[in-house]
Amino acid sequence: MSLPHTKIWDILNKLGPDHPDVATSYNNLGCVYESKREYDEAIEYHEKSLKIRLNKLGPDHPDVATTYNNLGIACNGKGEYDKAIKYYEKSFKIRLNKLGPDHPDVATSYNNLGCVYESKGEYDKAIEYHEKSLKILLNKLGPDHPDIAITYYNLGS
Repeated sequence: MSLPHTKIWDILNKLGPDHPDVATSYNNLGCVYESKREYDEAIEYHEKSLKIRLNKLGPDHPDVATTYNNLGIACNGKGEYDKAIKYYEKSFKIRLNKLGPDHPDVATSYNNLGCVYESKGEYDKAIEYHEKSLKILLNKLGPDHPDIAITYYNLGS
């Protein structure tokens, strides 16, 4: 058993299987698998995280939005674009309702939707979402923030 898996068992035993911190650990493991492009494993851990977060935090919690977003990233990586859009839209709705229309996390949702539409070859939609992201980020973070460069890159690609 690898070190991350050993640590998660320690956390599980200490906090119990339904604790929100366990969900965070599952979510983080999912992100590690995403970075390794092991998307099926990533989805498995994000789904475990989602189950706990929905049960313990409720369907409108920002952490639930984060998990939906990460499921979208994994599905996008697998080339399951319609599934990715479904998860990104769920994340977006929660973020918009809970954080407001000008929050940087809403900009992230717009950016991710833009990326998946670009992958689908729907370039006009991709540009529309990236421009919405850029507007929020410029307003909230300023022109010198690294996320601005990423958004400009996404607009240009």
